[in-house]
Amino acid sequence: MKFTKLIRNKKAISPIFATLILIAIAVIAGIVVYMFTSGAIGQFTDTGAPAAERAAVQGVEVGATTVTAYASSSSGTTIEITGMIVKDMQGKVVGSATGALGTLPDTGALTGISGSITVAGTGPYTVTLTSAKGGSFVSAAFTP
Repeated sequence: MKFTKLIRNKKAISPIFATLILIAIAVIAGIVVYMFTSGAIGQFTDTGAPAAERAAVQGVEVGATTVTAYASSSSGTTIEITGMIVKDMQGKVVGSATGALGTLPDTGALTGISGSITVAGTGPYTVTLTSAKGGSFVSAAFTP
């Protein structure tokens, strides 16, 4: 008899605490919905992100009217080269070539990329290869 009286006199949590708990649940649910819609959760769980373009210009050969840069892709992706710029050591552009100049294969094989550029003078110069995706790969200084 006393036991049933004790259970009947037991009160629930305060209405203030119940309100606070409901507000906390609503805020957490709102944060989760926001993260889903803004793409933040996909950013944390995405494992298939494409690799950035990386290439190394190994050497440069200068002919009478052409410049050939030997480069290889080190990112494991094929890189389409669309520009070649020859600069002197002060950063002044000596010559450039644009268009589809060549492709660096994803295998990392050393590939010659040639552009129709006439280089006059003794140098030293650098060659910058630019890719279709906006990558920029600079050679070491060379003299013709």
